[in-house]
Amino acid sequence: MTKQPILPAEPPGELARLRKDLLAFYCPVNSQERMAVERVALAQQSILRAARLEKSLFESVPVSSELHTLLEGPALNTLMRFQAQAERLYRRAVQELVSLQAQRPVPAVAPIAAPKPQLVPMPAAPTALPPAAVRDQVSPSLRL
Repeated sequence: MTKQPILPAEPPGELARLRKDLLAFYCPVNSQERMAVERVALAQQSILRAARLEKSLFESVPVSSELHTLLEGPALNTLMRFQAQAERLYRRAVQELVSLQAQRPVPAVAPIAAPKPQLVPMPAAPTALPPAAVRDQVSPSLRL
C-alpha cells in the first residue's frame, strides 16, 4: 500500500475505497497485479483531484470578471496539463494491469471424462399378428 498525502479538500479514506473497489473488480493473483491495481487507484485519485481543482478554479472566478481572463491565464494551462497527465497515467496503469492478467498461466485442468453411454433396453418387437384372443375380439368387418 502506498501512502498518499491527503489534501485538505479530499474526503478521508478516498484512496482506500478506490483501492478496495479495484481489488474486488480485478481480483489480482500476485504481487505484480496488486502493484498495478495500486497504480490504477493512484491514477484515479489524481483524476478526482484534477476535477476538484477545476471546480475550485472556476468557483474562484468572481461573477463580475470576464471568463476569458481565466481561460487565458496560467492556472488553466496548469490544470489542463495535470488532467492530461492523470488520464494518461490511468490509461497506462489499466493497460499494464490487463496485460499482466492476460499473461496469467492457464491452470492445468484435468480433462473431463465423457460419461459412458448407458444402453436402454428396447421393447420387444411387435408381432405381425395380434394374439388369437385379441384377433377374435376384432369385429368381422375389420378382419383381413
